[in-house]
Amino acid sequence: MKGQFYTLESIISILMILFIVIFLFQNPSPSPEFKMTNYKLKVYEGLKVIEKTGELRRYVADNNATAINESLDLYIPSFLSRAVVIYNDTTNLTTKPSLSSINESISVSYFLAGDFDDYKARDVRVYMWGY
Repeated sequence: MKGQFYTLESIISILMILFIVIFLFQNPSPSPEFKMTNYKLKVYEGLKVIEKTGELRRYVADNNATAINESLDLYIPSFLSRAVVIYNDTTNLTTKPSLSSINESISVSYFLAGDFDDYKARDVRVYMWGY
């Protein structure tokens, strides 16, 4: 009789441990770093597509950060706040957002080289916050 109780007790304890392990590891929560990396990849892919169409180089040559920001609407979720800033080799050419009051922000930098005759390298940076 004692052997049957020990066997029943061990089966119940094994089932309890198995239930706890399954419950804890069933749906792991995604880490914030994973979300930030996904947002960065989406922006980078969006900038790459816009560059392949030739629009990005034209917008950068015209210092039109607003048009770049509007072109990225397809690639960035609408709940994210963002700003696009264009830099040359010494300073920014468009207005930089004030990020001092924001707790966390991420940025993606995309470098565009100049033409063969006129080398004017530009750096397009997309700042995002509110994730």
